[in-house]
Amino acid sequence: MKAESHTKHAVHHYGWQHDDSTLIPRERSLMIAWWIAIVAAVVFIAGVVLFKPVPYQEIIGFIGDGLVVTFQITIVSMTFALILGLIAGLGRTATNSFFNILTSLYVEVIRGIPLLAQLFWIYYAMSRFVRLGPQVSAVLGLSICYGAYIGETFRGGIQSIPKGQMEAARALGLTRGQAMRYVIIPQAVRVILPPVGNEFIAMLKDSSLVSVLAISDMLRRGREYASRTFAYFETYTLVALVYLLVTLIFSRVVFYIEHGMSRQDKDQPVTLMHRLAGVVVDLVVLDFIGLIVYGLLQPLALLFTGLPVNAVLAVVMLVVGLIYLLLFWTRAGRTPGMMAVGLQLSTEQGEHPSFPQALERLLFLILPLPGLSLLWMQWSPTGEALHDRFAGTRVGRD
Repeated sequence: MKAESHTKHAVHHYGWQHDDSTLIPRERSLMIAWWIAIVAAVVFIAGVVLFKPVPYQEIIGFIGDGLVVTFQITIVSMTFALILGLIAGLGRTATNSFFNILTSLYVEVIRGIPLLAQLFWIYYAMSRFVRLGPQVSAVLGLSICYGAYIGETFRGGIQSIPKGQMEAARALGLTRGQAMRYVIIPQAVRVILPPVGNEFIAMLKDSSLVSVLAISDMLRRGREYASRTFAYFETYTLVALVYLLVTLIFSRVVFYIEHGMSRQDKDQPVTLMHRLAGVVVDLVVLDFIGLIVYGLLQPLALLFTGLPVNAVLAVVMLVVGLIYLLLFWTRAGRTPGMMAVGLQLSTEQGEHPSFPQALERLLFLILPLPGLSLLWMQWSPTGEALHDRFAGTRVGRD
């Protein structure tokens, strides 16, 4: 028995832990690997831009707007893919045979066709019947393709909930639709959200395929610069590293979302990385709101010639951002980003912060030197951020 126990819990000296069937990487080893990759990418990018500004500084300036386009296409496509995935997931678990067959056909067909072939078919082949712009074709192709994969994620999440939950809900008098809405889906979301986050990262990388539709995403901007200067090595190296940097950040955010949804380590203190992960999620939400505002400003720009759209957009999003934070802090005690990573904002009495407290917290978050208000928690005896200290609030596990 002792020998078996020793084998079961033996730890490899390279940081890998044995269990009964396989070798599982310890969380510490994964974190070290993540830090090595992200520090190496940042140091290389900063180093070449600083010590060899020509052509690396020019490349960064050239592909910067392409990165914005990449984010915009990814966020919009992911939104529609989530809607399609929810419909497909519900259809795959529905008792209605027609709806079940229809959604199953959609999933099986779309998953059997490569994404690049779908983009070509939508933009070129379908132009015989209806002409779509490159942006619309890109969003449509990514949404339809990833909607099928996310549909399977929804199906797996729904079916992972014990059947007794549905039976208990029906016994209480709920219809099947009410049981799905109030009982099954809220529980399934905790299972679904982490893999959906991984799909977002995959879509962010696969969005580089839309460059074949003449969309000026980051890869196409890099291709344009390389074809003009013949600096292929420098350009594509920098493009690859920027993609790596972005995906590393979002992969860590997904990791904290997974822990937040599963309520793992609930008794552990909140770290700076947890807070930053929530901030990244909130920035993605605000970016999506900004796309809607930008779309609404375009007709006004046609009516009022000379309207500074970018300046108006910046002012509107500043106001929206302030309302977003203050409203969620005072009404729910957490923003969507904090909710995703399992954090809760409260006062010392355990209540939601009042409006003056939330406003004071926001001012101390913005006014100090960038990063100081958050970095304070690294050397604070109680591990609290500077803005929480002055506002009398605390961030704990939800």
